[in-house]
Amino acid sequence: MPGLTGDDFAAYFREVHGHPPFPWQERLTRQVLENGHWPEVIDLPTGTGKTAALDAAVFSLAARPEVFPRRVVFVIDRRIIVDQVYQRALLIRDRIKDAREGVLLRVRKGLGIAPGEDPLGVAALRGGVPIDNEWAHRPDLPTVMVSTVDQFGSRLLFRGYGVSRKMRPVHAGLAGNDCLVILDEVHLSRPFAETLDNFRKLNGGPLPRRFQVVEMSATPTRAEAGRFVLQDSDLDSSPELRQRVEAPKSARVLEVPGKSKQPHDALPGAVVNIIGKELDEGIRSVGVVVNRVRTARETYRAVRDAGFRAHLITGRMRPLDRQRALDDFSHAVNPDRTEQPEELTVVVATQAIEVGADFSFDALLTECAPVDSLRQRFGRLDRRGEFAARAGAAAPAWILGAPTALNPKKPDPIYGDAARITWEELLRLAGKDRDGLVDVGTRSLRSFPEGSSAPHGRAPLLLPTYLDAWAQTNPEPVVGPAVDWFLHGIEQSPQPDVTLVWRRDRSAGTLRLVPPRPAEFLPVPIYAARAWLSGQAETPVGDVDSAGEAGPPPPPPDAAVPSFLRWGGFEEGPQPAEVDDIRPGDVLLVDPAGGGLSGGTWDPTAPEPVSDLGDEAQHEHGRKATLRLDPALLDGLPAPPLPSQEADAETPREELIRGWLEESDNFPDWMKKAAQRLLDKNFEVVVADASDSGDGDGYHILAEKAAADAAPMDGSDLSASVTGTGVSLREHLDGVGEKAAEYARRLGLASDFQEDLRLAGRLHDLGKVDPRFQLGLAGGDEVARAMLDEPLAKSLPGRSGEWSYPKGMRHEIASVAMAVSAPGLLEKAHDRDLVLHLIGSHHGHARPLPPVIRDADPQTLRFDVDGFAMETGSDLVESPLALEMAERFWSLIEKYGHHGLAWLETILRLADHRRSEEEAKP
Repeated sequence: MPGLTGDDFAAYFREVHGHPPFPWQERLTRQVLENGHWPEVIDLPTGTGKTAALDAAVFSLAARPEVFPRRVVFVIDRRIIVDQVYQRALLIRDRIKDAREGVLLRVRKGLGIAPGEDPLGVAALRGGVPIDNEWAHRPDLPTVMVSTVDQFGSRLLFRGYGVSRKMRPVHAGLAGNDCLVILDEVHLSRPFAETLDNFRKLNGGPLPRRFQVVEMSATPTRAEAGRFVLQDSDLDSSPELRQRVEAPKSARVLEVPGKSKQPHDALPGAVVNIIGKELDEGIRSVGVVVNRVRTARETYRAVRDAGFRAHLITGRMRPLDRQRALDDFSHAVNPDRTEQPEELTVVVATQAIEVGADFSFDALLTECAPVDSLRQRFGRLDRRGEFAARAGAAAPAWILGAPTALNPKKPDPIYGDAARITWEELLRLAGKDRDGLVDVGTRSLRSFPEGSSAPHGRAPLLLPTYLDAWAQTNPEPVVGPAVDWFLHGIEQSPQPDVTLVWRRDRSAGTLRLVPPRPAEFLPVPIYAARAWLSGQAETPVGDVDSAGEAGPPPPPPDAAVPSFLRWGGFEEGPQPAEVDDIRPGDVLLVDPAGGGLSGGTWDPTAPEPVSDLGDEAQHEHGRKATLRLDPALLDGLPAPPLPSQEADAETPREELIRGWLEESDNFPDWMKKAAQRLLDKNFEVVVADASDSGDGDGYHILAEKAAADAAPMDGSDLSASVTGTGVSLREHLDGVGEKAAEYARRLGLASDFQEDLRLAGRLHDLGKVDPRFQLGLAGGDEVARAMLDEPLAKSLPGRSGEWSYPKGMRHEIASVAMAVSAPGLLEKAHDRDLVLHLIGSHHGHARPLPPVIRDADPQTLRFDVDGFAMETGSDLVESPLALEMAERFWSLIEKYGHHGLAWLETILRLADHRRSEEEAKP
């Protein structure tokens, strides 16, 4: 046993981060370990290192794995902060993984993962991510997920944005059990905090849930009891922490000229004027924070055109584009930089950086916003207190007010009247100061009038009947409660995001080889996407929730609009869609020729073609390497071999391509690495259809062979069964049963559950013995099927043919009928109903109604397990099976709870996925 205690945390922290923890970070970890639970509230000033709660959570789990939740979810409603916290989680994982001695080796052993495996899963959910199921990979793997409220909250409530109906129970089961939810800056997410509080009170049952919620904010929603706060002793024992907390900062309040100008017209000139005329010589970095993406774009252009080194950063950027932007300027705003930049650096941003972003500016200009937003923005000003110590004066700031945004007759669509009320109080405070300045230090801006904080709604009371409706995931009820009310409140009614992916080739075959990945995703509000894709005028977009602005002008008759498809996952593929049919969480595949980005950020007015990042996103994801040798995607590089050259070439195709890959001197760094990986790992070559390229010639697509890519394992029959590895049904059933039981053991479930999950795994795919299913696995070859010694679970190598199993028929429903036909076998179950439900729901159906169709060509299905013979007919329409399965679902909900039952389903289903993934490898 690792025998970790609170005394070991400082050494752990130093080995991970290279410096000791702050006193409060060590004190928190000791308190958590001693109490066996987390405080309800962590109340700390900005800039004091709150994200170290992740370190405390991972360390506590390693020290007491039987007590603390296995999954840590850090929820924060700022997209760029999701990325930065994600990077911290990756660092923790990598340091633990690489440990060979000392406390980190003991932490790795405490986490209980076998040598050679990642000790910690790490995932980020920024926008709709229906195929990046890293967080839903294994139920027993200690995991850190960084997420927005929309993404985690919708999963918790069985309506995961961008998640298929079949996979929603898996995500809900993981979100609602064995989970520590750290809700950062809770003042941004009060309705969701209320929902989480109600959720904890509702859920119970016989399973070990280990579900905890921690709020982190200076303005939390809960009472004083259970609050962890900064103490004087923390400051007394850490001069560095004291300097951060007490660094002086002061702001001047200025109304910008232009009574009728919108902020995107009024602010850029004022910003350029201040930067050009009012900054002291010692200022080397300036942050500019505004309230709209368009205002940020226009300000960035104005600053750049004025001759300053300017950078643009918003939450409405693709992660790869954002990372390139960060790489360009992060050294200049790194709070721990040891040298001052020679050239003045200006970073223009939206609300994306006002929470948690580890940037430090010598000076800050901000558009007026609600007082709680301003407090967060000023947390990016002289973050370590170094500027004030060096200059011997307060770090300077300017608060700029655009009159049209502060009009009492027209409340702001994002902030309502809060920014105006804050502005009026700022003017009053500035009037009281001899120099006309306002204190904006860490402990300032506290006693402001009512209504000056950002508006937020109240969540409805979470009732069991709502969970009853949401738990019906497939099929869904025709009418159900709106999930977004419980995430953002009724009053606010914000518009959720959809995700845009720019791809030149959007065929099902290409997308299966080069699937959409999070690194190329751009989240935008659904109302903004609809306006753009229907040719309407640009609608205002920020980086906080808003209801959108209704009534944009209709498009002109000849308006050019980008073409797009909806990505339906690997089972459905890309599908045509109308603008009015776009749903929350959709992933939309957009033609790059339609524009939509400028400066790397969202700009629906930009006509310039957008880069296709599909292959670079595969490289970033790390699961496999791909390259599309489409000349249109390889501008400036040597001409790649084309399919038309093969007829005339004496050199085989693979050698032509290999030679091209080896000419990698002119490739960008990521492409050099991808090319080398393809050369090292071997690659398959697929000729893309000419319609993909539009030039009538087609092109080659290179994909790494046998890559450990879980994306296609979406639970459909085709993705899970047609693997070309010829695995027998009996071998697959036994393997899934053992893996499910092992998962249950590691999760601390009682032996009864372990045995029932093993039995369900050994019976779940019995329906595959249908001769038509077996014919499909044999590639449609009757002779090959007849020669099988054992029924198959996975298709034979090199076999492809028409899928002959009746459309709409589900093999798992037949599996239930076969299991019922052997009552002696089911006597082994501790909970017979649970075993049957797990069998019937292992592809996400039968929640609550199973899909049972009439079979025009009935077959007899036979198999035996442990000497028990099973037999059923394939036509089950006239049997009572469907009614029994529906009644069984509701009785199990009552027994185990909505999320408890989903968790048990999840354990079996992920055991099936991981076993299938292993069996898919040659």
